[in-house]
Amino acid sequence: MPEPYRDPYMDQIRAIIQVCEDTDGILIVDRNGIIRDHRIAMNYYWKAEETVGRHIRELYPELDEESSTILRALRTGRAIYDQRQEIVNSRGERVVLDATTIPISVDGQVVGAVDCARFYVVGQRIVRGGRRGGLSTLDRIVTCSPVMEELKRRVRSAAQLDSPVLIYGETGTGKELVAEALHTEGRRCGQSFVSQNCAAIPTNLLESMFFGTEKGSYTGAVTHKGLFEEANGGTLFLDEINSMDISLQAKLLKALEEKKVRRLGGSRDIPFDVRIVAAVNEPPEELLRTGRLREDLFYRLGVVRLLLPPLRERPEDIPLLTNHFLEQYNRSMKRTIRGVTPGADRMLRQCRWPGNVRQLRNAVEGAFAVAQGELLCEADLAESLGTRPEPPSEAAGAALPDGPISLSREVERYERELIRRAMEQYGSISAAARNLGLSRQNLKYKLQKYDL
Repeated sequence: MPEPYRDPYMDQIRAIIQVCEDTDGILIVDRNGIIRDHRIAMNYYWKAEETVGRHIRELYPELDEESSTILRALRTGRAIYDQRQEIVNSRGERVVLDATTIPISVDGQVVGAVDCARFYVVGQRIVRGGRRGGLSTLDRIVTCSPVMEELKRRVRSAAQLDSPVLIYGETGTGKELVAEALHTEGRRCGQSFVSQNCAAIPTNLLESMFFGTEKGSYTGAVTHKGLFEEANGGTLFLDEINSMDISLQAKLLKALEEKKVRRLGGSRDIPFDVRIVAAVNEPPEELLRTGRLREDLFYRLGVVRLLLPPLRERPEDIPLLTNHFLEQYNRSMKRTIRGVTPGADRMLRQCRWPGNVRQLRNAVEGAFAVAQGELLCEADLAESLGTRPEPPSEAAGAALPDGPISLSREVERYERELIRRAMEQYGSISAAARNLGLSRQNLKYKLQKYDL
């Protein structure tokens, strides 16, 4: 039977469509790197009239022949997938994005390229557009905790509304993941998600960031949109809103109630349609008591209130999250670490985790940097956690008996005890085998051998 005919141009088109389906921006360039077409889901970054006809390096002067995925694909003729880039554009904005670039070939010659990007940071804020845009979804929140499962149920329900949401959780509990899920699970998921950490911007700049500016409103001012305009139609996430000056909280409340803003130096009101999600990292009642959060703003933002439990209150998630991060770092670091030793697992469970899930993720990443074996051990985690591994057991340091001993028998006795403890701790052959660094079949054999 003859092989089906394959059109090389159709293969290129299929590959391009596949990678462009869920991205924030698409650039089409000719063989010289000149932009010929530009589509972008976010309605405030680059517009086609600002880019078409310009060289890619005019938009991103920091790029060169090697660091630009577009220029490299044009030179080599090879596709580049999901390359993280952190660059400064011609406006002076820091931009973080994942780029995929596919060259277009005609008769064996590269005549252009298609570049698809997912944006993560533009300027001082996180921005993402498109249908998913790399945002978190509820199924990506890893948990087996009943408390967290109830939280996910509430998030799914709240996502169907347009009501403001106030999230409270300690640092590192995943407030932004929940905010992203509220966006991706709701009707605004096809629009922009704009995230601003209010503690990251000096107070004297926050007002212009929120409301935008008109050229000439102050020395050096240029015309630019504020957060409400950037997020129009989508979701605006305001993290650590309790760090905002009280006077600005009053202006924010007024804008929320009137659903319109006026740029600094501007003369007209600009309406907006934005879903507001805010977060605080201290108990709201304490913020109200100390006057750091206006009571009227609290009630305006807290129509729906979500509480994120700290990691120490859901210890059942620690091994699940640990394995999740192991899989992530195995992929990114090209490693094959299969789990943690029983001692390391005990160390992880006993930690109080003041930095919550973020601290756990960093601890696993730090352990990867020093790990030598196929399992993370206590020594690997000790530096990341600021602890010391437990000293050797008394049996290990005890003097040898006067009479003859059997080394093989002592090793078997030690192995039997380790396996018994692992089965008690993990409760299943698969989990115990993974954490002992054994195959499931090998562990079953040893269980039979030791009558366990």
